[in-house]
Amino acid sequence: MFVTSTYAVEPTGQSSSRRTSAYNTSSSKSVRANERVARASWAPTRETKSTTSTKQPLVDPETSTVKLVDHVISESVIEKPIRGQLDDRIALSPVPGSPIDGLPVYDGGEFYEGGPSSCDAMPGGDCGCGLGGCDGGCDSLGCDSLGCGSCGGAGCSTCGELVSPNAWRPCLTLCVPQDGWVSFEYLMWWQDGMSLPPLVTTSVGTAIPATESGVLGQGHTRTLFGGNDVLTDSIDGGRLRFGVWLDKCHTWGLGAEYFELGEESEGYSRTSNGSPLLSRPFFNTETGVEDAELVAFPGILSGNVTARATSKLTGAGVHLRHLQCCYEGCGRGLFCGCDEKYCSRTETMYGYRFLELEESVTVTEALVSSDTSNPGSFDILDRFETRNQFNGFDIGWMYKRTRGFWTFDALLRMGIGNTRQTVRIDGSTTINTTTQTPQVQTFEGGLLTQPTNIAVYEQDQFTVVPEFGLTAGYQLTDHLRATLGYTFIYWSNVVRPGDQISRDVNPNWLPPRDATVEGARRPGFEFDTTDYWVQGISFGGEYRW
Repeated sequence: MFVTSTYAVEPTGQSSSRRTSAYNTSSSKSVRANERVARASWAPTRETKSTTSTKQPLVDPETSTVKLVDHVISESVIEKPIRGQLDDRIALSPVPGSPIDGLPVYDGGEFYEGGPSSCDAMPGGDCGCGLGGCDGGCDSLGCDSLGCGSCGGAGCSTCGELVSPNAWRPCLTLCVPQDGWVSFEYLMWWQDGMSLPPLVTTSVGTAIPATESGVLGQGHTRTLFGGNDVLTDSIDGGRLRFGVWLDKCHTWGLGAEYFELGEESEGYSRTSNGSPLLSRPFFNTETGVEDAELVAFPGILSGNVTARATSKLTGAGVHLRHLQCCYEGCGRGLFCGCDEKYCSRTETMYGYRFLELEESVTVTEALVSSDTSNPGSFDILDRFETRNQFNGFDIGWMYKRTRGFWTFDALLRMGIGNTRQTVRIDGSTTINTTTQTPQVQTFEGGLLTQPTNIAVYEQDQFTVVPEFGLTAGYQLTDHLRATLGYTFIYWSNVVRPGDQISRDVNPNWLPPRDATVEGARRPGFEFDTTDYWVQGISFGGEYRW
């Protein structure tokens, strides 16, 4: 309840005599004395004692009168400074109609507490942002809205500070995560090419003998497939990432990812009735010189040869993210002189990682004899398959910086573990004779695959898989941003099918073979490991809630 007593204050522009007579009255002396007492006794704090009443002067802007208002304070109020408190007593303004700083102000029938506005009240405030005619400033979109998480917000920690004891919010029953993220990216990557030996050759010229057709080292021989790296074109794929935050301050998070590159293939296929010449080269261990198997040669064979290499890469992982440091403030950008709000997060990640690389090289022949005295057909198959499966521990470092609507992410991680390497070699030859008694026979082994190397081979190798990634993003809405990124992955120890192909062949093992084969057991096998990398760009979107 407020008890008031009033006295009239004349406007400033009235005559001196009238103002003097008004101030000489006894009532005006009493008011001025009360006013001086009120000024001397007023303090900008709330009492904790029992209910008290202090008279404080107010100025009514409509009647130009000063009112002494009883300020009733309850004893339940806890003592704390009033916003806008000054160390010295505030001098009351004697000018009619002006507010008294630091005291309740009368404005249209409502009372509110005055005081200076905070730093973030408007762009270009005390923060120093938005100066020089720049828009936005400190009041740009908040870091939480831009997916930066809590950069030391209310109740949450910044670098090295204590987190609120109520930050941990474990979910004891099935429920929808309150904070999380999901993203999908289209991948356009390139991989380390697969090295292949020469697999299909031809000879260019006239009067070339059958014993020299397609033989490596001859001046007229040209390689049609192999002898270089294949599978070097871009590969399309996709990557899905998702996760949830385990606490309201985004200090701990659980995430997962899966990516897959579509199967890439590269090959060569040609059918010939003898022109052009087609051959499959090998090194003859019995003679010690280069040799070749005929595929198409005039008067001897006509047929088709097809060689193809394939590759497919997939990966997955689960990791725990932990906030190490975060900052939030205002600063200038690299290419912009305007101050703008920014925030950054530094996180570590620990988890499990899986990678699988499956590749193959297949060569098939479908031959028909052109010799009428020795009719028949041949179907020949050589197939080399490899599989690399990495399972290991993953540790990484993540950095994110947000400035305005733009975000920048950096990722550096290292997988340490084991790669299970598997090599599968298979081959066959089917001979169909068309004599008076047709007969079909199938033998083990083709040309570069024989009983000497046909089998399944496995071994385990220690492996490291470092990965480096950069991503730039633009915030489309409070929750959705578009991303463009780059990724590089290195795999230190893998087997690839091109490296498992041996060109050393003992012709005595070629079907149909004798019961007793003489000479070296060739082709043979031994593991030939190499490294592997894949890199490329990605673009997509991320949604956070």
